[in-house]
Amino acid sequence: MTTPAQTALDLARALPFVDGVAVVDQAIRQERPGGALTTRAEIERLWELDNRHRGNPRALRAISFANPLAANVRESQSRVLLARLGFPTPRLQERRVLRSGRLVFGDFYFPTYDHWAELDGRGKYRSPDFGADRDPVAIVIDEKNRENEIRREVRGFSRWEPVDADNPRVLYDILTSDGLPSCLPRP
Repeated sequence: MTTPAQTALDLARALPFVDGVAVVDQAIRQERPGGALTTRAEIERLWELDNRHRGNPRALRAISFANPLAANVRESQSRVLLARLGFPTPRLQERRVLRSGRLVFGDFYFPTYDHWAELDGRGKYRSPDFGADRDPVAIVIDEKNRENEIRREVRGFSRWEPVDADNPRVLYDILTSDGLPSCLPRP
């Protein structure tokens, strides 16, 4: 048995970059019920204690890229892909009070371009966690109204599903067609 920090480090050493980032993101996630499992500092301390390990360069890249605000593995995957596609670095879990007084959180926000982006799986509309006492149609309508309010307050808005992040061209096309520039050509 190893600690969460040691487990995250070991996996970041062995897994591909995107998976290593996802593991570290989830280990240091601040909004986890009960709090983060560990800290970036603890993972880095363990890395320094055994910095001759063959997978250490890979692990250090993942640890450096990790973000304690990433809400889930698909957000981590999307962040890695956004970087690889040449998009600016977003702020995560952007908090905003809309003109209506409604408090909203966005998965990704690109302040330079005032561009809001959301990664939503279909579970958001099907899971009892998002409204066991509400009809699925009401959930969809509420989400659409929320999106309309956000769109009125930002210059750009993008939404993609997890499956879209499995295809770099699809995500690139979604974001660029919604007005977010990339410094790289279409893959």
